[in-house]
Amino acid sequence: MSHTDPYSDGQAHNAGTAAPGDLTALSPFSLANLFDTLPEAVVVADRERRVVYINAAAETLFGYRLADLRGRKTEIFYANQADFLNMGKQRYNTTASRGFSAYRVLYQCSDGSQFLGQTSAGGLSGAQGEIQGYLALIRPVRSVEQSVDTLQRLHAITADMKRDHRARMADILALGARHFGLDLAILSSIQGEVYRVEHCHDPAGGLSPGTTFDLGGTYCVHVLSADGPVGFHHAGESEIRTHPCYRDFGLEAYIGSPIQVNGALYGTLNFSSVRACEPFSRDDLVLMQLLADTVGYEIHQSAMQKQLGVLARTDELTGLANRRAVMESLRWQMSHSLRSGLPLTIMSLDLDHFKAINDTWGHAAGDQVLRGFSELLGGVTREVDLCGRLGGEEFIVVLPDTDASGGCVVGDRLRRRLAGTPMPVSERESIQVTVSAGLTSLQPEDDLESMLQRVDLALYQAKQGGRDRLCVAQE
Repeated sequence: MSHTDPYSDGQAHNAGTAAPGDLTALSPFSLANLFDTLPEAVVVADRERRVVYINAAAETLFGYRLADLRGRKTEIFYANQADFLNMGKQRYNTTASRGFSAYRVLYQCSDGSQFLGQTSAGGLSGAQGEIQGYLALIRPVRSVEQSVDTLQRLHAITADMKRDHRARMADILALGARHFGLDLAILSSIQGEVYRVEHCHDPAGGLSPGTTFDLGGTYCVHVLSADGPVGFHHAGESEIRTHPCYRDFGLEAYIGSPIQVNGALYGTLNFSSVRACEPFSRDDLVLMQLLADTVGYEIHQSAMQKQLGVLARTDELTGLANRRAVMESLRWQMSHSLRSGLPLTIMSLDLDHFKAINDTWGHAAGDQVLRGFSELLGGVTREVDLCGRLGGEEFIVVLPDTDASGGCVVGDRLRRRLAGTPMPVSERESIQVTVSAGLTSLQPEDDLESMLQRVDLALYQAKQGGRDRLCVAQE
């Protein structure tokens, strides 16, 4: 942004009559052009600590325009109000020392992001030596103390098992963005030349998970080439200024690292901003690698937990839902049906003379029959239906939004399909298998126990009636 020179007439101005926001009260010569050449952020305030002037670097660093800040308290720059008040007592008052001094304080940008700033500041004296305002030069720093704090916060995030994987990823991304003082954080997956956003931290709200980009159009291609952490603090003045990512998005600052999961490339973790920043140090790259390693471990653990969850709810032999999963689902379906008024039907199944199959052909053949029957069961039911194995040769089918007549259609279809599908028991031999079935529909007064008792009674009647048939419970 171009800043107007308030001293273009070359004349000195009366310091005592200038209004808040008028830089002419502080100096008789042009400062605006000089300040705009400085890489540090410059903030000039009057005696009441109201903003008089900020240079272009300050606009970039804090995300404010000068026109939006004139006359506002410099409190707006502080992450903590206590720091603002303490600085007023120590440095920014008419009785404080006239000399410049250095200190560090936590600042806050317009988007809410924070950074630790190294500040050199002091009072600006008028013609009579009285304090007329204050000048501060600010540059962001990432200190050892800040790195230690970030590592402690990272440990706390990964140790908090009350939060799920998605929440921990969000916390890690926000933590990294805060540490580096950058706006945007992305956890990506990479398949071939496709870069996909899996998780992101974007206060501006312009990016969402699921968004895809061409890998070559992202800075992450440099991370993959280096096979390690890479940082660019001012892309417009670097060798990547012609990169499509800079051309299309104007990202000045970037730091990222590849993510490995089980020794294979998963994607990247990266942080970026349209604002340039101070050069990344070796310690920054080390921390970047540590963050990426932590994210890789979190992804691995999440996948393992999902796998264990599936195993805990799945019958190992057939791949169908196990008894525990069936009962949990049935309880929920019963509650839903009673609230909505929609029908619900369950069918209990038992393979006929299964013991004889084991005794004649062996347990391996019996297992093969169970697997074959399970595949056939999945072929005659809908995706919304739940097929489960309760144990041995006993199966159950939960049929949402289905009445007794609809359940009979499914049962008859299953018996016909089974009659036309001999089950192999060896390499050369197959046998014909039949099934007995009981069926019942949910009643308003039902609980889980009463519904299961009724369908078991219907199954018993089917067996007593000669097997290879479907019986519907008397409601």
